[in-house]
Amino acid sequence: MRIRNKLTIQFTGIVFCILIVFSASIYTAFWKYRTYYFRKRLKEKALNTTKMLIEVKEINTDLLKKLRRKYFLTFPNEFVRIYDKYDNLVYKDDTINYKLPNELLQKIRSEKNYSFSIKGRQVVGIDYDGTYVITASAIDKDGYETLKFLALSLFAGNFIALIIIFLSGKFFSSKALFPIADIIEEVDNINEGHTGLRLKNRDGKDEIATLANSFNNMFDRIEDTFENQSKFISHASHELRTPLTSITGEIDVALLKDRTSEEYKATLYSILEESLALTELSNKLLKLLQSNNKNLNADRINLRHLIDRLEEEIYERRYKNKFKIENRTSKELSILEIFGNEDLIKAALINVIDNGFKYSDYPVTLKISRQEGTKISFKVIDHGIGIDKDDLSKIIQPFYRSSKGNEKKGFGIGLSLTEKIVTLHKGTLEIFSKPKFGTQVTLTFPI
Repeated sequence: MRIRNKLTIQFTGIVFCILIVFSASIYTAFWKYRTYYFRKRLKEKALNTTKMLIEVKEINTDLLKKLRRKYFLTFPNEFVRIYDKYDNLVYKDDTINYKLPNELLQKIRSEKNYSFSIKGRQVVGIDYDGTYVITASAIDKDGYETLKFLALSLFAGNFIALIIIFLSGKFFSSKALFPIADIIEEVDNINEGHTGLRLKNRDGKDEIATLANSFNNMFDRIEDTFENQSKFISHASHELRTPLTSITGEIDVALLKDRTSEEYKATLYSILEESLALTELSNKLLKLLQSNNKNLNADRINLRHLIDRLEEEIYERRYKNKFKIENRTSKELSILEIFGNEDLIKAALINVIDNGFKYSDYPVTLKISRQEGTKISFKVIDHGIGIDKDDLSKIIQPFYRSSKGNEKKGFGIGLSLTEKIVTLHKGTLEIFSKPKFGTQVTLTFPI
């Protein structure tokens, strides 16, 4: 069901329920007032009849009946009966011989004034100075007709109101939802070929303006994603093509003529070097892809075991004399553990340390410390060329390389991969650098 129709039905239902409750209240109030007023008139007529009979000596029962029927306004099916203190019938003006309950007179004497309804008939009883008991009864036909007319009027009025409410609800819901329909139309016009389009700015601070701004912010993020994806594919293609072109060129040159074994060896070494670079790039791209996977395959990692593996790989890269770990022999390293994927965390640390080797002629230092009791930080410090302030905010973008970095071999993936791995482990990555003084990169992981 469309929101417009749903809102119309809900609005109509709520207002109609209010009208029903209001109409029922009016009907009930009128019914109670009609009963009260009719009983009051019955009592007044009964008292006047009793006073004339008792206080006016010249009037007897027969004369009183004639006077009542000639000068008094009588109700439909009315009767008046007067009893003395011995329950003897003193006066009776009754043409229907309606039988009253036997215990009624005693109840009237005990309560002084007693009223009730039975089968549409109103009955009142009055104790007159403890000497007489008066009973009067009639049917309020005019009142019932009025109630019937009121019920029909309320029914017709509510039916007409229901139609008006429904049409009004449909009109106002359409008017209220028109800006949303306008937004939907604008959104439909934004596709992959028109990612630069945005929704019109809405004045005001209502929900529609907030929704439009939220959509525009989302489209900005999507456009950035498309651009980053395009750049990533372009850079990846370029980085992959470079070693492949070099390998192809080396082979083409080697095949131009016969060469000595030494020349062939030189060519093979060159091809091997480019192949290793290609393998390294492929591995980093795979790690980057793995870091986007939410499934960590995490486990408890002993810091001592992690450091041993880290040193082993660094030594394999022949950087033994350029790398040192502070508090290497600390007993705490054998006890402490972090939760995560050991291969990914090791890859993140290797990337940062490898950058320190590339851009510094001095040893790279790794400091491991416990932070706030619940975190472990790895601080990699080098004293190399540093990173310019303009490059610092962009350095973690995939394939981004600073002007100084272009002089060194690399692909611009390392820090981007490191940032993704740290984020995946709910950690933090902080980079502090000063040109010509070096760089400090701190990776923090929860225990």
